[in-house]
Amino acid sequence: MAKLRHFSATAVAEGVRLEVGKYTVFAVRNAQKDISVRMRREPRKFLRACMAIPFVRGIARLIRDVLRFFDGLSESAELDPQHPVRGNCVERFIARILHIYPQTIVTLVSAIMILPVALICLYAAPAGAALLFESLFMPSRLALNLLVALVRIMGVLLSVAALCRLRVFKRLSMYKGAINKVINCYECRDEVSVENIATYPILTRRSEPAFVLCVLCISLLLFPLIRPMNFLFTALLRVAILLGVAALFDEPFLALEEARMTKGVWIARAPIDFIQHMTTLEPHPQMLEVAVCAFEAAMGKSQDELEAEVTEVDDLGVDVACD
Repeated sequence: MAKLRHFSATAVAEGVRLEVGKYTVFAVRNAQKDISVRMRREPRKFLRACMAIPFVRGIARLIRDVLRFFDGLSESAELDPQHPVRGNCVERFIARILHIYPQTIVTLVSAIMILPVALICLYAAPAGAALLFESLFMPSRLALNLLVALVRIMGVLLSVAALCRLRVFKRLSMYKGAINKVINCYECRDEVSVENIATYPILTRRSEPAFVLCVLCISLLLFPLIRPMNFLFTALLRVAILLGVAALFDEPFLALEEARMTKGVWIARAPIDFIQHMTTLEPHPQMLEVAVCAFEAAMGKSQDELEAEVTEVDDLGVDVACD
């Protein structure tokens, strides 16, 4: 039986980003409602070397996952993604006056809405909880800082959940669900088609958003252990804690990703799956078509054929239109 290939997938603007071997595939529903596919060759020798070293691979994974997200948004923007979010009548009116897409207004409104939510969840709520707890129990400074950290973690999770359900960002979460369905179908050795993948779950064994958020939440618990110093030194210590947590946490996290799904593993994975449910939503059938197109582009050519197309440079975009 042929060995399954390992895919790494993220959502991008109106599409998906799929990594397999040396190649990265972008599939985006464009303004003409076709599917534009771009294939890029990236040897990633240094990354593969880092991912083979215990503890170092956790730091590499954290940096890689963050860079993938921004790279996906940047690359997908060049493929002229469609603008399906129409907005309400006021937003459409403003868009006509400014001669821009209504989706641009909706995106701006969504960004403005998330700011007060983030301020309340990350600053106002922890400060209020600290004042209340201090007036009732007279706790030590460490206990008070830990309470603030716990409230802030809840704020981070609530902010992410709210962001993933705003009109524009919600579509990213839905495309993430679409590509996860494709990966689940492929790993079950089933035929990857729109009809088949629709029956598969939106959660996968591997989740980049869950890893990043878990590292952030654990780091927030450890930040209160730092005694207040000057801003620069405190910032450097917090970055060191963040990278240290990524290095240590990746080892058990990776073991959970690769373990067989027993009852104990299911319980241990509960926080990971909870975060996946926050950041991944059920997709529309048209999104499934985009995810399948990305998968077929990644699997449709042999490595020799791909290498023949990119002999001159290591980084080359190949655009294809899929009906």
